[in-house]
Amino acid sequence: YFTPDGLTNTALKKAEQGFTGAADRQTFRGGDGWDDREAGNAAARGEFATLMRNLRKELALGLDRPTLDPEGVRKHEMTYNWYEPGASLGRHLDEHHEETKGTKGWIVPTRRSVTWLVYLNDGWLESEGGALRCYPRSPNKQSNTQVGSHDGNLQIGWLDGNRPVFLDSMRESGLSALYSLDDDGVQRKELSSQDFDVPRQPIDFSVFLRSTISRESFEQISTARLDPRFASAGTPAPSSNSATAEDLYHMDVAPAAGTLVLFDSVSLPHLVREVTAKRQRIAATGWFHEDSQFQALV
Repeated sequence: YFTPDGLTNTALKKAEQGFTGAADRQTFRGGDGWDDREAGNAAARGEFATLMRNLRKELALGLDRPTLDPEGVRKHEMTYNWYEPGASLGRHLDEHHEETKGTKGWIVPTRRSVTWLVYLNDGWLESEGGALRCYPRSPNKQSNTQVGSHDGNLQIGWLDGNRPVFLDSMRESGLSALYSLDDDGVQRKELSSQDFDVPRQPIDFSVFLRSTISRESFEQISTARLDPRFASAGTPAPSSNSATAEDLYHMDVAPAAGTLVLFDSVSLPHLVREVTAKRQRIAATGWFHEDSQFQALV
């Protein structure tokens, strides 16, 4: 039921990327075998699914994301995975704007909204590695406005360190534009010089900024250097132990049993540090989905 799984470079076929159980996570996805009474403890999986369903309903209210609540086809994802000693996962985001996905975009009517993880490792020590490393805004760069999404338009970067930049691909022109919000989070401030067609990966959104905006003030969340989903066929995947990963402001979460982690799937880059323990690192992980702008197109 468990198969090797890693970060997929969309420029390459998955079979060409060499995922192995020794270097990458092993994943048991919901679907075939999930309700198989012969596979592990099906009753425990059912109880856990109920707990997560209740959590999702609370988040729908607390985060004002009402479409998190309903069930539906491919509405939510739930997996179990483990990492063998020596395995890791490079820096990445769990969701991207549909317009950046090329031929794989605008296919399904929902998107990943909230990422969740529940760790299952009794007595896990810091020296055993395998920490979840997250890259939130540093304390002096906290945003005063909403992040991740605005009016269905997903975030693709930051301006001046703390102002989310969103990509609007529902323009009357049929093209796309970049914008941010004012300090009150109400009025849009157009950032691109003109509407544009989002190019194929790898994508550099800074080239579409108005000439009055310094490109140095813009920070793109996903780049070919940091995320294989923005890579071309010849771009190597980022390392979970690279100098960049060490130098940026970050927070580490040890995968200790009973720890629940929740974060926005669009705006928080993260990775899994190499497991240095002599045992497997085990977790239940998944994504709660909300409706995407695909709904407006059908």
